[in-house]
Amino acid sequence: MALPFTNPVSQCMPGFGSPSNDGSVTQTLSATGAATLVIGATATTPSTSGVAFNVNGGPAPSSGKWHFRIVAGTSTLTCALVVQVTDGTNTWNVASIPATPAGGYVDMTGEFKTDISISAVNFIATIGGTATSVPIDAEVSMT
Repeated sequence: MALPFTNPVSQCMPGFGSPSNDGSVTQTLSATGAATLVIGATATTPSTSGVAFNVNGGPAPSSGKWHFRIVAGTSTLTCALVVQVTDGTNTWNVASIPATPAGGYVDMTGEFKTDISISAVNFIATIGGTATSVPIDAEVSMT
């Protein structure tokens, strides 16, 4: 499955107020190893398939929800995930999920509340096992 999300995480954000910083990124990996997908304030990595979260230049967010998924990946893959936020100078880990058998399908969400002005959210996926196709989608919704 590729973007957009049918049910984005912004739908379950009442505890965080009205989210105004929504971004997403997608990439299909063809082998095992680590890949970093970045949703930045004004750009994404990879840049060909994503939406930055603050293209209108509003105030930087400090909290929100993240969503990560793999749909129809190689059935013998494993996946470890680290989610980071950065203010452009320092980087904080806000989630760390150890490698688990994915069976080709992964769908994870998490929340974070920080005291920083976030300029980017990094999703570092480490794919193990046997993998020839790993379609990854990630999104954030922040206030």
